[in-house]
Amino acid sequence: MFAEFVATGAPLSALFISFLVYSFAGWLYESTICALANYGRFANSGFLLGPCCPIYGAGALACWFLLRGIPGVVAQFVAAALVCSVLEYSVGAMLERLTGARFWDYSKFPFNIKGRVCLYGAMLFGAGAVVICRAAEPSLLAALQAVPREALAAVACACAGVLVLDAAFALASWRQLSLKLELLRDEMADKINESLKDASSSMLDRVPAAALDTASELKARSGAVNSWLAEMSDGMFESVREKVEMPAFIAEGGRGLRLVARRMKNVAQRAEASAPVKLKTMMTRRELRFFNAFPEIKLKSYEGVIRATNLKERARELFYRK
Repeated sequence: MFAEFVATGAPLSALFISFLVYSFAGWLYESTICALANYGRFANSGFLLGPCCPIYGAGALACWFLLRGIPGVVAQFVAAALVCSVLEYSVGAMLERLTGARFWDYSKFPFNIKGRVCLYGAMLFGAGAVVICRAAEPSLLAALQAVPREALAAVACACAGVLVLDAAFALASWRQLSLKLELLRDEMADKINESLKDASSSMLDRVPAAALDTASELKARSGAVNSWLAEMSDGMFESVREKVEMPAFIAEGGRGLRLVARRMKNVAQRAEASAPVKLKTMMTRRELRFFNAFPEIKLKSYEGVIRATNLKERARELFYRK
């Protein structure tokens, strides 16, 4: 009967429904169990806006197609752990290459590979795949046999349309987030450059002239001092060190360097303090949700901006994540 069911063409719709079921189960696992364990509350996890994590659905069906014929439970578990790890690693590497972002990071877990996969995750997914191959998917397909083929196809098409729209909106939000982070980074760079210009003008007016000696003069003086110290005996050096003041040009230069350090610190503090105010008017809830869905997300090109503007903390406050 099952072979006849497969031959009708309905299984394509049934398998797509299965994909959605496992994608929803993955979203539920990430949004409840993982979120509650790590943050103490529910969180809408995943790239998509809706309750769906496609990587879970893809992994479940991959294990069903590839591993359902393995008779031994242990062998099936090991094979499933490998398949799921390869899939997760490949998807993570592909997303990093395409988006420049790392959406999850297992670096804190033991036996991880570049933070993309870890032994704990492999064992968890392996156990889940065994349940899918031996119980969940056969039962699900058997239940779908009772659904008329036309109705099953209609439901599958409708769900596919919703999924495509969801993916389009999510990609648009991600694109907007990237563009606004780029604008914010450029704006911060412009502000810092302007402040540095002001600081350099003010600094040149205030740094003593003795601190602006030419390099050749400084080198000559340094050489003379070194030769003088080399010819002195230990006792003479101690006596001179106690009685002779530091040369004026060194003292003046030190004061100039301290002035530069203070000005640079003030510039950085003003830039970081002004950026969050500007950020409030730029980011929307739909764009900030990516930091709520992926708390460990890292965007290589914008990590400095994210840290300087406390962007992740803003997202936690917006979504009430403590």
